[in-house]
Formats: sequence, structure tokens, C-alpha cells
Amino acid sequence: MIRALVVGELRTDPQQRTARTGRPYALARLSTAMDDEGRVSCSVIAFQDEAVARLLQLRAGASVAVAGTLKVGVFTGNDGTARPSLDIVADEVAATTPRPRKPKPAPARPSHSGSDPFGDLPGAGDLDA
Repeated sequence: MIRALVVGELRTDPQQRTARTGRPYALARLSTAMDDEGRVSCSVIAFQDEAVARLLQLRAGASVAVAGTLKVGVFTGNDGTARPSLDIVADEVAATTPRPRKPKPAPARPSHSGSDPFGDLPGAGDLDA
């Protein structure tokens, strides 16, 4: 078996399924670049709980890296040409597209009601004009 790291873009939203034993697993399809020959499709299946959970958090179009056991094959397309096929049993999943960051709240500013704009004089805020 080949241990591999495949990086690509999710073609569709991952799907959750349930095995006969009752354990959940996840399926996905990646599209990955292949030199000058365009792109190749990679089928992904994950059984380990953490990999299943991570994969199911992602959506179509997300950039993702999966690591696991790779099987390389060949299939014949509708036009009769032979094309590579990749199947990976993923035990590690990582999104390579950063999540959008939430805007940070503006820092709270203390109100100044005296002649001391910096608030460093004792009792300056308590002075009556």
C-alpha cells in the first residue's frame, strides 16, 4: 500500500453514510492538479471518527489535504481514453483554505468627564468645573 498526501479541491459536499456495523463514515471527491495533463479525480473515504468529523465540516470548493492509504488505478472515459483514478482511505483531513476571521470588537474606551484626558491624575474625573 502507498501512504500518500493528496491536496485538492472538494468537488461536492462530503456525504455521511453508516456502515452495516452502525459506525458512520464519510465520502468525498477531490479534484487535484496533475502537471500539464489537467486535473485528476480522487475518491476519498474516511472511517476514523476524527477524520470523518473534519471532512464533514467542509463544503464543495474547499481546498483540502487528505493523508492515508492510496490506491492508483486506471479507468476508461466515455470517449475511450484511459485516465488515472485515485482512491484514498483518509485517516487525516485538513482544510488548507483559511477560515474567514470574525472581526474583532473595538476596545472599550473609558469615558472622561474631567480635565485629565488620560485619566492619570488622582481624582481628576471627580472635579467639578
